[in-house]
Amino acid sequence: MRAWSSRLLALAAIGASIAVTPTAMAQKHLPQNLQQMVTASSSIIAGEVLSVTDGFDGRNRPYTEVTIRVSMDAKGKLEQGSVYTFRQFGLLKPRSMGNGKVYLGVSPEGFAKWHAGEQVVAFMNPDFGGGLRSTVGLEQGKFNVTNGKVANDLGNSGLFDNMNNVDLADEDRNMMTNPTAVELSSFMGLVVKLVEAK
Repeated sequence: MRAWSSRLLALAAIGASIAVTPTAMAQKHLPQNLQQMVTASSSIIAGEVLSVTDGFDGRNRPYTEVTIRVSMDAKGKLEQGSVYTFRQFGLLKPRSMGNGKVYLGVSPEGFAKWHAGEQVVAFMNPDFGGGLRSTVGLEQGKFNVTNGKVANDLGNSGLFDNMNNVDLADEDRNMMTNPTAVELSSFMGLVVKLVEAK
C-alpha cells in the first residue's frame, strides 16, 4: 500500500510539472502584437534608464531593480519628469555568497535586459502582488530607442500582425509594413491612438 501511494505521489508530481511547463513556455513565447500589449499594460513608459541594480528582497527572492526617468506615459498615470522604479525576478549575473557558493538565479532567458543610460519604451504589466513585475510579453514589451527608432529584442517581429478594428492613418499603415525598427514619434503616436481607442 505504501509503495502504491509513493508511486501515485511521484506520478502526481510529474503530472504537475508537465502541466506547469507548457504554461511557463507559453508565457515566454506567446507572440503579442502592439494592440494586445497596449491592452495588457498598466503603464507605457518612454524614458531613460537611470540605474539598474540587483539584490535579494525580504523574502530572499533575487531581483533586478530598474529606475526610469519618465519622459512620457502613454496611459497618463505617471508625470513627465517623475521617476519610476520596479523590480523583475532574477539577478543581473551570478553572485558569490561569500561562503564558497555562487548563487546562479539570474533573470530567466526571455526577460527584458536593462542598462543604465539607454532610452526605452517599456510596456509594464500591473503589479499582481508580491512586488515583482515584468514587461508585457517579457522581451517583447521592452523597446530600445536608437537614433530615433524603436525596436524590441525580437526586431519587432509580429508587432503589427493581426491588428483588428484600428482606425489607421496612411503614416501608420506605412510604419506597419516595416518589420524592423520604426520611427519613435510614429510609434508613440500609434500607441496613444490605441490607448485612446480603449
